[in-house]
Amino acid sequence: MPRGESDKRNAEAALFREIVDQFVARPLHPAADIEQFETLAGGFIDVLDTDVVAERAVELCRHPDTPRGVIARLLDKGGRVSRIAIEYAPAIHAGLARALAEHGSAELAVAIARRSSLERKIVACLASRGESEVLCALAANRRLHLDQASRRALLQAARDDPRLARILLDRSDLGLDPEALFLAADPGERSRILLEATTRALIANGPEHVARPSPALAEEIDACAIARDLEGLAEALAEALDCRKSRARAILMDRGGEALALALVALCVSEDTAIRIFLGADRDAPDVERIRSLVALTRSTPPRAAQRLVAAMTGSLRQEKERAAAASARPGAVETKRRRKPKSQAAKAKA
Repeated sequence: MPRGESDKRNAEAALFREIVDQFVARPLHPAADIEQFETLAGGFIDVLDTDVVAERAVELCRHPDTPRGVIARLLDKGGRVSRIAIEYAPAIHAGLARALAEHGSAELAVAIARRSSLERKIVACLASRGESEVLCALAANRRLHLDQASRRALLQAARDDPRLARILLDRSDLGLDPEALFLAADPGERSRILLEATTRALIANGPEHVARPSPALAEEIDACAIARDLEGLAEALAEALDCRKSRARAILMDRGGEALALALVALCVSEDTAIRIFLGADRDAPDVERIRSLVALTRSTPPRAAQRLVAAMTGSLRQEKERAAAASARPGAVETKRRRKPKSQAAKAKA
């Protein structure tokens, strides 16, 4: 860029900063001043670099007298400026918010998730997205109301997302059952979760039902433990627990080992096999005290409590498949396909 052009850009940037600083320094402005500011600031926003505008975008969005025209220009600027405006603008069109929540990039969806208030449908759209950063932003936003369906969606996603699980564990205001978040819990939280599950198991009525793996599968678990075949063991545990292999692997690699101990109790694995598994799961030299503690945990935990906790951590692969099949077979889903088909044929006819 020629020196003269560069000097001009720098002067314009300095003037823009000065104009905005003077505007936001006062809480209220006469109508004539607001109109004049919209003309001046709007012109600068259109021509200045995104980084320069972004320096003052938050202040502009938060000021009560910032004209709607200026907010609109910030939204149209693109890049970091648009993301700031989406997050901090006092009001944005509901249709735009819904569109970004459903189809926008992850960055723009995160900006929507950080807003101080959102319609219920928009929250539901965000909770149904798969991107970790979107779900974490939504879960961390304490100003939003998360209904039961959204909380359930976040809890299910947290089984595979330790960061999201940690955020939800820190949200005591949501009233979530922390059993599904056991893998992300610290030692104190794990003790409380385990104590509550054990208490529930002890006061429950009726005989205790223990789901045992088939003899062949039990032999496979034992053989993998003897061979220290962690990958084979993860596959066998996934089949025995009816869960995704990734979740069985997460339990197997749990640093504390409590989740693995609970899984072995839930499957009624023998103590000798459990010890072999604990020894094989230690990548470094075996921690004798840790293994003794885990063996004590397997002896003191009722199978019903262990099964409850492990089921919460892993979910059911069979149930997930059934829910997916049911969702695809709903009348609404069929209707959507039927409505789209004529449009597609019409489009082909026009082509």
